[in-house]
Amino acid sequence: MTTLTVGILVDGLIYSRIKNNRSYFKPVSFYEEACLQYGMCPCFFRLKDITLETNQVNALVKGDKEKYELKVITIPKIIHNRGLFFRNESKLKIMNLQKMGVIIFNDRNRFGKWVVHEILMKNEELQPHLPETKRASSENFNEMMEKYKELIIKPNSGSLGSGVVMVEKKDSDLWEVRYRQKREAFANVWPEIIRKKVLNKNYIIQERIPLAEYEGSPFDLRVSVQKNGLGEWQVTGVVGKVAKIGNYVTNVAKGGTCKTLNELLNDYSDLDFNEVYQSIKDFSIKAVTELNKYFPNLADVGLDIGLTTEGFPMFIECNGRDLRISFKIAQMHEVWKATYTTPISYARYLFDSKIDEE
Repeated sequence: MTTLTVGILVDGLIYSRIKNNRSYFKPVSFYEEACLQYGMCPCFFRLKDITLETNQVNALVKGDKEKYELKVITIPKIIHNRGLFFRNESKLKIMNLQKMGVIIFNDRNRFGKWVVHEILMKNEELQPHLPETKRASSENFNEMMEKYKELIIKPNSGSLGSGVVMVEKKDSDLWEVRYRQKREAFANVWPEIIRKKVLNKNYIIQERIPLAEYEGSPFDLRVSVQKNGLGEWQVTGVVGKVAKIGNYVTNVAKGGTCKTLNELLNDYSDLDFNEVYQSIKDFSIKAVTELNKYFPNLADVGLDIGLTTEGFPMFIECNGRDLRISFKIAQMHEVWKATYTTPISYARYLFDSKIDEE
């Protein structure tokens, strides 16, 4: 029986780590163990390694000496996309692969926050979980300042907490903007940092949800939501991200730390862990199911969700390429491993249900 090959499409940094056989790069072993479990063999490559005309790819495949070697093989029928592609020629190449019958899940994994917000707002059940959000403009900023005491201004497309500023009302006339560990008070005249962002059509303005806190710092949650071996959505794991003391963004890249949900809820004796977890799970599944209607190849995402002090989940954003590092930092080793195993189980499901039909 021929071993099925599943392709893992990666970016240049991950590719070089695998090519150089960096033993400390744990995710490769996770992929290997998962493929062994599901009767498949992984291969790794970049988009530029694919030659459409010959239906071949120059891929990294594990050789006899237990090291990864470059081999020219037929393009795998199933590919899990773990790269980010912004150029039109890259997107066109992916489309042409799909026209050839190759199934690429998570083919699109970068979503504008405004588009995601508009999609989720169409579902009445999800609306209570969505902070009010508007496109950046002077008019919208003034309107939001009239309604809320705290606002977040952030890039429509961006990650790792970069470019995010917080605006907070201090008294009837005085406001304060916080950015890059700086604070600037203002009244009628907007500071330059606000003018730049509010007049930038690539930014959004959002009601800031008062987040639950851990030891005095706000936290939110990264929720890994993936399709499994039955082709169904599941929550693979939930991990907390706690902002650095004095900061308002929770990203690890901005000094945030990672904790388990159990640790985070220790200070909230009135909250039941199982009830909170179930509400997070229910919302997450509903949200990705809605997004899946518009992005049909979606299968592996990381949702950022805030919790109010009452344990109510509030949507922050959707990450189409969940880096999963938060689970490792929180020492949730089995969950971290499962976030790599689950997409492979889904790949096996696609082989059995889609490829076998051909």
